[in-house]
Amino acid sequence: MTTNTPTYAGGTSSDLIVDYVRTQISMMQPHRVVDFGAGLGKMGRIVREAVPQAQITAVDGCKLTAGELAQAKVYDHVHIDMLESWIARNVERYDLAIFGDVLEHLTRRQALKAINATLRFASNIIVNIPLRNLHQDGHDDNPLEAHRGYFTEHCFDSRFIVREKHVASPSLGYTKMNIWITGRKQFRLKNMIKGQLLRHFGRPAKLALEKLGYDSYVSG
Repeated sequence: MTTNTPTYAGGTSSDLIVDYVRTQISMMQPHRVVDFGAGLGKMGRIVREAVPQAQITAVDGCKLTAGELAQAKVYDHVHIDMLESWIARNVERYDLAIFGDVLEHLTRRQALKAINATLRFASNIIVNIPLRNLHQDGHDDNPLEAHRGYFTEHCFDSRFIVREKHVASPSLGYTKMNIWITGRKQFRLKNMIKGQLLRHFGRPAKLALEKLGYDSYVSG
C-alpha cells in the first residue's frame, strides 16, 4: 500500500482583503509593480486585471513556486530570490511594491527594515498580513513558510505614512490586515489635530499632510 504525499503548491493568501487590494490598485494605476513572496500569483492576477498593461515582477525565495509562476505567464519577470537580498540589490523604480502574506515570515525588525528600504524605490506599498498569528511551521518543500514575526494593528502606524488601513476578523482567532503605505514618517502630529484638519478641509488637507511628510491616517 502506498500513500500519496501532496506536493508543495505555494503559499496561500486569504480572500478577506482582496477587494481592498483591487480598489487600491485601480486607484493607483501603477505601471511597474513588484510582488514579493508572490506564491500562487494571486496579487499578480489582481494587478493584471486592474491594469492589463502593467509590467509586473515576481520575487519568491522558493524554487518550486517560482517555477509555477514562470509557467503561469502572469508576471513579466520572475526572480528566485530572498526579498531582502533582491531589495538590497535593486536599482529600478516601481510605482507599487506588494508584500502579500510574506512579512510574517520575517522577524518584525527584518520586516520593518524591508519596508523602509523598499520606500527608496517604490512610491506605494501594499501590505497584507495576518495579525497575532505566530504559529505556523514551514513545509518540507519550503521551510520559508514558517511564521517568525508577531504583528498588531499598530506596528506600522508610528513609522510610515498610511493612506488606508483595513482590519478584518472573519473567525475567532484569525485577523487579517491590509495597509497602504505611501512613505516614511518624518514628523509626528497629534491625532486630534490631524482629525480637525481633515474634518474641516477634507482631501486638500490630506494631500497637504502627506506632501509635508505627515501621516494622513487617523488611528482609532
